[in-house]
Amino acid sequence: MIIFVIMNTYQQINLNEWTLVGEGYNGQAYLSEAHPGVMLKLVRRELGAAHHVEKEFNAAKAAAAIGLPTPQVYEIVRDGEDHGYLCQAIEGKKSLARMCADEPDRIPEIAAIMAKYGSALHNTPIPDGVNVADMKSLLLKAVEGSPLLTEAWRERLKALVLAMPETKTCLHGDFQPGNLIMAKGEPYWIDLGWLAQGCYKMDLAHLYKMMVVDSKIPQVQALTHMTEEQMVAFWDAFAKAYTGSRDVDALNRELRPYAALDIVRTFYLHSSDNPDFLAFLKGMMETLLA
Repeated sequence: MIIFVIMNTYQQINLNEWTLVGEGYNGQAYLSEAHPGVMLKLVRRELGAAHHVEKEFNAAKAAAAIGLPTPQVYEIVRDGEDHGYLCQAIEGKKSLARMCADEPDRIPEIAAIMAKYGSALHNTPIPDGVNVADMKSLLLKAVEGSPLLTEAWRERLKALVLAMPETKTCLHGDFQPGNLIMAKGEPYWIDLGWLAQGCYKMDLAHLYKMMVVDSKIPQVQALTHMTEEQMVAFWDAFAKAYTGSRDVDALNRELRPYAALDIVRTFYLHSSDNPDFLAFLKGMMETLLA
C-alpha cells in the first residue's frame, strides 16, 4: 500500500524585492518599498522548516484573537527550504532589550515597563474556542523520560508540575525583553511561537534564568544587548516592580526549580544529541536543584 503525505506548499518570495533590516540567531527581518506596511520575517536553519513556522504563525493568530497587543500576521511564505511570514511592520519600534542597551541608566524604568505589561499578559484569560498550548501538559511530557534528569530530579519536578493550578491565562513562553517592543508609547508582544496557558511562574522563571543564571554567557549577553551587571539589574528591578517590592532573593529561591523545568521544556521542544551541550545543561540542572 502506498501512502501519500500531503504537505503545505507556500509561495516562494523574491528576496531581491526586500531589504535586510534586522538579524538574529535564527531569523532575519526585511522591509520592501514594494510592500509598504509589511515586514518579512524569515526563519533560518532547522527552525525554518514549515511546521516550526506554522506553529509561530498560528500562535500569533491566537494571540490576536485573545486580544493581546501584537503585530498582525498575514501569510506564510518561503525562501527555498526556509520559511517565514509576512506581518505588520511597526514603525519606530524598539525592543526593551535595545532600549536598555541604548540607555542603560534607564534600566530600572524599562524593567518596570516589562513588569507592567507582563502582569497584564499574565492576567489575560484565554477565551473559549481559542486553542493554545497547555503549559502544565507540556511540562509533564517534557519531564517524562528527559535525558537531563536523574530519577530523583524527575520525581521532584513532576510533583512541582502536578501542584500547579489549572490556569487559563496567558503565558508568552519566551518571556524576555527582546520580545516586547514599544512604538509611539504602545506595547507589542512578538515571537509568540511558545504562547501557552498556565502558571505565570513559568514566564518569570524563564526571565530569571536568562537574566541571572545565564548572565555570564556571552551569547546571552549578545542576545539581550546587556552586560552581566545590567542583566542582573534588569531582573532585580523587574522582580520588585512585578511583585510590589517583594524580597528578590526569596523570589529567586522560589523560581529556581521552575527555571530547571524551563530548561527541560526548552530541551524537549528543541532537543540535541551534542554530548557537551547535554553535560552543560545537566550541570545547570544540578546548580538549580541543589
